Amino acid sequence: MNLVLKMIQGALIGAGAVLPGVSGGVLAVLFGVYKPLMRFLAHPLKEWKKCLMQLWPIFVGVVIGYIGIAKLLAEVLERYETQALALFVGMTIGIMPSLFREAGEKGRDKKSWMSMAIVFAVALALLIVCRVMQITIVPNFFWNMFGGFALVLSIIAPGMSSSVLLLPLQATNAAGDTFTFYEHITGAIGNLDFAVLLPIGVGAVLTLVLLTKAIDWLLNNHYSVTFHGIIGIVIAATIFTVPAAAFTAGVGSCLIHVLFVVVGAIITLALDKFNQSVEKPEVE
Repeated sequence: MNLVLKMIQGALIGAGAVLPGVSGGVLAVLFGVYKPLMRFLAHPLKEWKKCLMQLWPIFVGVVIGYIGIAKLLAEVLERYETQALALFVGMTIGIMPSLFREAGEKGRDKKSWMSMAIVFAVALALLIVCRVMQITIVPNFFWNMFGGFALVLSIIAPGMSSSVLLLPLQATNAAGDTFTFYEHITGAIGNLDFAVLLPIGVGAVLTLVLLTKAIDWLLNNHYSVTFHGIIGIVIAATIFTVPAAAFTAGVGSCLIHVLFVVVGAIITLALDKFNQSVEKPEVE
């Protein structure tokens, strides 16, 4: 049962890496596997004996979540885009209590709150610039590598959603069709397009090699400041995920989307409560 639970948790983490407004890293925190996961990724040769036996079901689940949710996501977003985004916003809101609890695990001070405020302001400014510029790109090996970077960053940096980096980018193909770069990446994963998956994999591996140790060092030496900065990213990203037009389209539309926000919050609050009731073995 514990093995199945871990695989389900891994699938949700993988799904969180591609779902708009959701962070696989936050879900890893929620399920209590983020710290051993980061230790393993930062020091694989040193930690594999301690961590791999407990983490391999998580890794299997992550792959399933990546592929499975990407397959469904394109059609869901096409048919019910604003409702899905409202649900994702609610899920992020529901995660916030557990994220604040985790951030304050080693105490907090003025530096923690300053970190949250500064990172929030910087992230919000960058998102505004991306939204205003509406950059149009032609997907190539380099840009597909960037997609792998964004997907992995969503797991190793809790609160960072890949959609934050990929949705603002408009892409075009040889036929002149225009779509978001996010749709391009998730479509390639869902359809197992290996011409795109190869550079995605290269970008993912480079990100793990270059950034995992840095984030692990920050958490070991500046835990509270780092985690509160992550919360600042979560808040900024959530603001930009809100489908504002749907909430202002009329009373009926507003109520429906508020309902989806509430349902999303209930889902993640329930997951948090369930997770706290399940004994999680420590990986030291």
